[in-house]
Amino acid sequence: MSTLPAPVDVEIVDLHTHYRPHWWDDSGLGRRLTAGTGPGLDYAKLDDIDDLTRETDAGGIALRALSAPVELLFGPGVDVPTSAVRRINEHLRQIVDDHTGRFVGLATVDAYAGDAGAEEARYAIEELGLHGLVLDSSRHDLYVGSPQVRPTLEVAAAHRVPVFVHPVFAPHAGPLVAAAGRDGNSFGRGLTNGTSFLSVLHAGLPELLPDLHLVFTALGAGSLLFAADRIAEYAGSRTLNVYFDTLRFHPPTLRYLVDVLGAERVVVGSDWPIRLDGRRPEILAALGAAGLSPTDQALVAGGNARRLLTARTPATAPDEEGS
Repeated sequence: MSTLPAPVDVEIVDLHTHYRPHWWDDSGLGRRLTAGTGPGLDYAKLDDIDDLTRETDAGGIALRALSAPVELLFGPGVDVPTSAVRRINEHLRQIVDDHTGRFVGLATVDAYAGDAGAEEARYAIEELGLHGLVLDSSRHDLYVGSPQVRPTLEVAAAHRVPVFVHPVFAPHAGPLVAAAGRDGNSFGRGLTNGTSFLSVLHAGLPELLPDLHLVFTALGAGSLLFAADRIAEYAGSRTLNVYFDTLRFHPPTLRYLVDVLGAERVVVGSDWPIRLDGRRPEILAALGAAGLSPTDQALVAGGNARRLLTARTPATAPDEEGS
């Protein structure tokens, strides 16, 4: 009978935590969110950074990367005003400053807007000192591998900051929900996320932008079946700077992600507040139950995320303490 690896004393960095400006509903800039479709899904938690701080401390999480994807704030398929996106990112910078050492910020960017998206990415990284970007998996029937997204990706690669590619509603989500309920909706979001990952490989972005680091979610893990041979090729001769987050802490899924991608390409992502199980005891128990070695547990728990968040070019690193 095999034994589980011994628990490890490591820090946990959560790359998949959401927020929303507390003034959002009254701003008239985007859609109003009040409650989700599942039990206990309270979107009001998105506004309460102090509550998130308390949960972070109580849950034993060393650091969270905050993100507000375009779809979350504006909805799918609508035109996104550049001034509104900038206001969001400036607010995020203030949150990071006001909660020194607890949060880093992934800037909201509409990468499908071409050069306008790239300019906001540049401003967020160079002027605001934010730590990465969050992009929708798809918008206007385009995906991250599409040429329209390339200018934003080039900015991220030049500054070596991570790009979190967040799931969005599938184009025909209605029938999926009708057939399978909330899980059907989630599966559709996984489809957009996985397709975006495959589009990156199809466009040859790992070769074209070797300093680009992309993070997808476990919702899109089905795409790994189709990419397995490509991933193996990269492991043998080139660097594939693509990562998947854990999303939920299910040992067999964690084991699969690590077996396919390697422990150096898996990061903790809780999807707070959509999921509320991202606490240190549950995370470490799942990593141990997945049979990961202490070294691999440390990489997945926080080591990989720390590396991603500190790889930025020296010229763009902010001077503020705790950033």
